[in-house]
Amino acid sequence: MSYKVVIPIDGCKDETEFELTKLDDFFSVIKGNDTGITLRLMSFGALKSLAFELPEDFKNKLEIKSIEDISIFYIFVLQTQVSESSMNIFSPVIINEKSKKMGQIHLNLEELGLESLNDILPSL
Repeated sequence: MSYKVVIPIDGCKDETEFELTKLDDFFSVIKGNDTGITLRLMSFGALKSLAFELPEDFKNKLEIKSIEDISIFYIFVLQTQVSESSMNIFSPVIINEKSKKMGQIHLNLEELGLESLNDILPSL
């Protein structure tokens, strides 16, 4: 399924459209139609640790009418050594399944009521 980029994805400023391929219930891949760049995604449902609201401007650009219309993904970087892999949970990619538009939003720790990453990590 192809999605038009209406808010740029970090590292992909020249990309205007991505093709999404779902790998399983949690993982997907997007491939740029212009540049061929490939990004790995993990679905929001796999790690529901944050609650946030989308700004009106963002919702308007993606034509979001209902929360049920969107899918939320985290970009992750898979390294050969698994312990060096990373995921950016504070800059999710939002896809509107109805309008076929997508973009990336950058969340602010303070606006989320978090002082540090430790606020969302489980206690030992």
